[in-house]
Amino acid sequence: MGEKYYKYVIVGGGVAAGYAAREFANLGLQPGELAIISKEAVAPYERPALSKAYLFPEGAARLPGFHVCVGSGGERLLPEWYTKKGIDLILGTEVVKADVASKTLTTAYGAVYKYGTTLVATGSTFIKLSDFGVPDADAHGIYYLREIKEADALVQAIKTKKDAVAVVVGGGYIGLELAAVLVLNKLKVTMVYPGPWCMPRLFTTHIASFYEGYYKAKGVTIVKGTVASGFETDQHGHVKLVKLKDGRELPADIVVVGVGARPVLAPFKGQLAEEKGGFKVDGFFKTNVPDVYAVGDVATFPLKLYSDTRRVEHVDHSRKSAIHAVQAIKAAEAGNSIPEYDYLPYFYSRSFDLSWQFYGDNVGEDVVFGRDNTTTQPKFGAYWIKDGKIVGAFLEGGTPEENKALAKLAKEQPTAPSKETLLAEGLNFALMTNRVGPPNL
Repeated sequence: MGEKYYKYVIVGGGVAAGYAAREFANLGLQPGELAIISKEAVAPYERPALSKAYLFPEGAARLPGFHVCVGSGGERLLPEWYTKKGIDLILGTEVVKADVASKTLTTAYGAVYKYGTTLVATGSTFIKLSDFGVPDADAHGIYYLREIKEADALVQAIKTKKDAVAVVVGGGYIGLELAAVLVLNKLKVTMVYPGPWCMPRLFTTHIASFYEGYYKAKGVTIVKGTVASGFETDQHGHVKLVKLKDGRELPADIVVVGVGARPVLAPFKGQLAEEKGGFKVDGFFKTNVPDVYAVGDVATFPLKLYSDTRRVEHVDHSRKSAIHAVQAIKAAEAGNSIPEYDYLPYFYSRSFDLSWQFYGDNVGEDVVFGRDNTTTQPKFGAYWIKDGKIVGAFLEGGTPEENKALAKLAKEQPTAPSKETLLAEGLNFALMTNRVGPPNL
């Protein structure tokens, strides 16, 4: 089988791949210069939809409605767009071997592709309970969520098991979002997670207590401080019971697991320098190997704002890092330069009628402000203070203008007033500091 050459090859077909392709097209691309090799069978799409609107009981999102780049307000790139731009979409194809010395990529089907420059955008994959040695963790009725095919399987399970009992294992992003959407589908839901509160990597105890209370009011049962240690199945091999480490047992028709993700470093592992679980890159997403760039979940990059290096798993960074890498590639070709990547960490989530956004770093002392009861429309937030400066900001129920003010605050890191002042002024402090709109809290 002969080798096919492309000037640029994007390995991976997720969010980053789609945004990178658009940037290549915007900056000048000849037909046949770019290929995207993706193990998924569809063109790049906005992955966050899978744990939200894709699972709605009514008005559910479906492709082609959420192909990139609609998630950031851009044009929706249908498969025909790639054809029109002369970009080859090589779908349903996984790269299983890379040789950076010879600049070749080999697929599971044995096809070999040569590249001039490659962009590693392989993203992450879910961690399975079987990775921890949990018995019977691969039984029928146990679901994970990362790609369209997994979302389709979960949709089918929900449709065929009306009024089912569901157990969500995990209390992070996926766990919280999936618990909410399962309730919307009229399932009886129990959440199980090991920590003393949900979303421990971001939420304080105060913030978490609000969301836990809100979920309980929606009918979700929460079991904390333990983990799934095994499963019991029926005669058909379908899960019917979740066994917990503390000895309790939970009936279950459906189990959804969200216990974290890990970056997909194969097939480049061992050939590129690594740091903090990802491929080490510079401020332009160049690895230590010429003509190999890495973006999104797999990249450990310099976070200028905090003089640190980090690996960030979030769609916002996937989009922005892909764009920046392509700009760097094209600038280098032209003998020009661009500024280094200067990222402000940003996370968000939506579930039920709730919507929160976080900017910056959640380190230091936290100050929580606003009303967070469940009887009225909740609107509350928090600031994080380190070394006398505000380094992070969180807001539930914010308007676009208010969220913009918090982002600016977290980026500029102003000197923090007293804790009493922040408690008294709350959101007004960010609005007045940034002169963005009238106070609303």
